[in-house]
Amino acid sequence: MLPSKRKAHLIVITAFILGIAVGVSGQYLLSHQSPPPPAASTPAEVADEMTRAVKLDQSQRSQVVLILGDCQKQSQDLREQTRPQFQAIRENARNRIRALLSPEQLVSFNQWIKDLDARREKREERKQTNK
Repeated sequence: MLPSKRKAHLIVITAFILGIAVGVSGQYLLSHQSPPPPAASTPAEVADEMTRAVKLDQSQRSQVVLILGDCQKQSQDLREQTRPQFQAIRENARNRIRALLSPEQLVSFNQWIKDLDARREKREERKQTNK
């Protein structure tokens, strides 16, 4: 009986060690994967990608660039038009949260919001300079 108990313990310990090895290997593989290539962001980059995928001729590519540029402009205009509405919704939510907080929490929350808005502004500036 003693040898079979020892055998059972050995099997459990082996399974445990194998589980750790597989987990560590999986974690290593996940953390060392190369990130996907960045998505095309300008109309010309998208048109280049489409040219390779769909085999556009030069005339088609030029027209696609114009269409995508127009679409990008319309999207930007719409974002500008709706930005005040989104800001109002965000501010309303912030005020509702402020009403829940203690004075000490309110100080921390206001600083957190200030930092959050600064990061959002930097992101917007980067978007503008990348155009």
